[in-house]
Amino acid sequence: SQIGFLITVNLATRAAVLAQEQGIDYGVGYTPYANAYLVMLLPHSIVTISIVTALLPGLSKLAFDKNLSEVRDQLSRALRLTAILTIPASLIFFFFAEEIANAIFFGISEQSAEYIGRVLAAMALGLIPLSINLVLIRGLNAFENTKYQVISNLVINLIALTISIWAFLNLDVVDITVGLGAALAISYWVGIVCTYYLLRKYSGPLNIVSLLLFHGKIAFIALLSCLVISSLQSRLDLEGNLFALLIVLLSTFALYLAIARVFKVSEISQVLKVLLRR
Repeated sequence: SQIGFLITVNLATRAAVLAQEQGIDYGVGYTPYANAYLVMLLPHSIVTISIVTALLPGLSKLAFDKNLSEVRDQLSRALRLTAILTIPASLIFFFFAEEIANAIFFGISEQSAEYIGRVLAAMALGLIPLSINLVLIRGLNAFENTKYQVISNLVINLIALTISIWAFLNLDVVDITVGLGAALAISYWVGIVCTYYLLRKYSGPLNIVSLLLFHGKIAFIALLSCLVISSLQSRLDLEGNLFALLIVLLSTFALYLAIARVFKVSEISQVLKVLLRR
């Protein structure tokens, strides 16, 4: 991980140097990458870690007792609950990234803030597999297997580095950092396949079809909510300040909850109970 981090920093820093040589005077390089990454991690830190901490403390005992059926049930439940908030958060970042960056990073030029937004949008869809991977890694922890965790982490980093190097060599200077963000997202999508394959050797197979259908339903609800509010935003000109952003975000989330209620997604109330207890 640290070697991968150093290479990413090196590539992003080199991109910033090349941008300056070409007369690009707004933020390109590691700083927008780091800022976008910190924003993306907010829902992951609040939601996924809280759910994993609250729901999976007894997973090690279940694994020790060879109660594999209950282990799978707990992992599936955690995956469903994290999806409830990480999927809409991911799509909100994707659709409203520039508005979010402009509101948060108001102390820099608008062009630099919008560039952070572009990087955030590129890595936004990586929030979903990032959270899934944490739950699966927790499953490996329950079986006290550190070897497979290292293998999973190695695969994720190798994929990210391969795509990052390709982006550096092939993209325009102004797009390199955006490419690094996309590399992060893609690496975790591939990584969860690897992590699940390794975990399955201990826990047995999860009900993948059921989980995919559930995640697909949540993604559809979140996508529909974002599309509706994004369309209204452009028509009502709700852009340019923090107040407008709050209206957009709250409206999107409220619409998401309303549609989820129509689809009878009962897990939403469970997520709120878990978060309120933390």
